[in-house]
Amino acid sequence: MKKLLIPYLLAAVSAFLLTLASPGIDLWFLAYFALVPVLIGASGNRRPWLVFFTFAFLYYSYNLRWVETSVSYFGGAPSVVGYLLVGVFSAVLALFWAGFGWIYARRPSASILAATVIVALEVLRANVFTGFPWLYLGHTQTSFLPAFQAADLGGEYLITLVVAYFNLALAAFVRDRNTNSISIAFVLVVAVFSYGFLAKGREYNHEILKTRIIQPAYKQTDKWNKDKEAEVILQVSEMIRNSAPQNYDLLVLPESVYPNMMNRDFAGYRLMSIVSEITPVLAGVIRNNGKVEDREYFNSVYLFDGKDVQTYDKRKLVPFGEYFPMGSLFKPIDYYFFKGAEDFSAGRESTVFSHEKIKAAPMVCYESAYSNLVRPQIDAGANMIAVVTNDSWFGDTQGPYQHMAVDIMRAVEYRRSVVRAAQTGVSACIDPDGTIQAELGLNKAGYLDCEVKTVTAKSIFSVTGYLWLVLLIAGIFIYERRQRLIK
Repeated sequence: MKKLLIPYLLAAVSAFLLTLASPGIDLWFLAYFALVPVLIGASGNRRPWLVFFTFAFLYYSYNLRWVETSVSYFGGAPSVVGYLLVGVFSAVLALFWAGFGWIYARRPSASILAATVIVALEVLRANVFTGFPWLYLGHTQTSFLPAFQAADLGGEYLITLVVAYFNLALAAFVRDRNTNSISIAFVLVVAVFSYGFLAKGREYNHEILKTRIIQPAYKQTDKWNKDKEAEVILQVSEMIRNSAPQNYDLLVLPESVYPNMMNRDFAGYRLMSIVSEITPVLAGVIRNNGKVEDREYFNSVYLFDGKDVQTYDKRKLVPFGEYFPMGSLFKPIDYYFFKGAEDFSAGRESTVFSHEKIKAAPMVCYESAYSNLVRPQIDAGANMIAVVTNDSWFGDTQGPYQHMAVDIMRAVEYRRSVVRAAQTGVSACIDPDGTIQAELGLNKAGYLDCEVKTVTAKSIFSVTGYLWLVLLIAGIFIYERRQRLIK
């Protein structure tokens, strides 16, 4: 009986270690050892896929517990429904690791091949169904600058490859005394860290944009409460007025900052228009297309520049939060949570806000997790990235830090400063090397002032993307085929 349980206990150990390494706790170095127990536990097991499924299910069940907070605390559903959804979501994500376990059992010593499979499954997870590019192995490294500077060469998946390969090589050494793989792994990690120490703090030709982020930090439960609406509007407006006379190049406010449609007749719209005659204002808003028939609603960003209002509509919507996929099937659930409210419509094009020194790539909340959405904006000349978000739905969990890890990775991939305005935090100014220049913590109302470096030079990753991954997969395929022919 003990022998039957040991692989699953090892899976639990791996889930615990990887949780400690993940954003919010940030013991980044544990990521290089976290998978070793589950890799050893799955080796020779009759159901390796189940061992990996257990590991992943435990890991996601804890790290995605913010789903229960969103659904039950803010959504008003019974707690049992929230926990059930956490379980279902975790089980679906665990299937990707179960698939890896099935493949790994057939070639347990092929470390490069297995590491590439882990990367390929992250790519798949980001794109199937609605996609979930979150909690990657590479994201565990964002709290230690030298460990992920190589993302400007190969993106976040390159960092995942390095972490995965080291785990696989170490497991092969413990299990089979395979010295070749562990030697290569140490050389690879030393190379990545050496590059990281050289690249962090690297200066690029840039201009300085004096920026103020406004974090209102009102409660999410107050946002759409009609009794609190006037109070919330007054608070946001006062914070804007307090910032207007000061010498800034840009004011930034979070996602859907006003609990109201930002049409021209709304007081907040008029206030931002007036203030922008002194200082441009970038703000997350809710808007509609103004039509009586075929009306559409958008989660958008406005840039008020004193003369005009530039608009960006969120392209990647959150399923079940901003729209309901397969609406007829989920109609009862839709009505339970949103009382039949209209879905948001997705934006149709990439946008770069342009005004004097400002060439900002706007991103709304969750869509900053999609690196491919940023690239067209960089190609169009964006010299900074502006993320407006409402992370209050995460509650008191690791969720806000998981999201910020994504934005830190975007900064390094494209070597662009990221200005991050969050309704209840964490708001931050992130330098092009991933350094958090300044931040304002959770549930703190206030202002965050920083000097944003606007960079125009392109990183290697912004030009070549994931060409390296395509070539690696092609090389492995050719090698594997030749090996079969030789045999």
